[in-house]
Amino acid sequence: MLLERFNQIEILCIKGGWQDMKKILVFLFWVMMVFIGLYLALQFCRVAEKIKNDGGRELNKTVQKKRINIYYRVRSGDSIERIARTFKVLPYHLRETNKMVPGVVIHPGQLLKIPWIKWPTYEGKASWYGPGFHGRRMANRDIYNQNKILVAHRHYPFGTKLKITNLENGKSVVAPVLDRGPYTMKGGKYNREIDLSLGAAKALGAVEKGVIPVRIEPLG
Repeated sequence: MLLERFNQIEILCIKGGWQDMKKILVFLFWVMMVFIGLYLALQFCRVAEKIKNDGGRELNKTVQKKRINIYYRVRSGDSIERIARTFKVLPYHLRETNKMVPGVVIHPGQLLKIPWIKWPTYEGKASWYGPGFHGRRMANRDIYNQNKILVAHRHYPFGTKLKITNLENGKSVVAPVLDRGPYTMKGGKYNREIDLSLGAAKALGAVEKGVIPVRIEPLG
């Protein structure tokens, strides 16, 4: 009787121990799976980053090695400004690329080479214009509203977005080019790069000073 009871107790202990061992093994299995998943994810990220970097370098080499020339055949009603705006280039760059003197008239059927130019970020002086021009027609034929955020520039195509940063206080604003100017000159050269609307000047904190140093970054 005693031997049978001992055997029963031994069997129960073995069964209980196996259940605990089973739980431990299941826990260790899932821990191992988590570590394997993290390892595979890390390896995938490394491979993806390498492909991205190598691919980018190869793409840059290809672009630098082989630059594609773009040509456009002039249609009826086209103008230098309209074509420049379509291809996001500056009118004077378009004229310069095609060796066109100012005032020359393009004609339908004429083949123009589109310049491959990346607009640079540069610095200069900015002024603002308001009350005397409010309600008057701008160069793009829209009515000027001094309270809207917009700018005037001598060259950028209408609609081009520029990021203007006030170098004195770090404030910046993104504004479209909708007008032409400024045309103030000193010593035979233009002494300002851009004209701000009153709204843009307020955003940059430039109303009181009138003329401020800015950084101009074309966004396209």
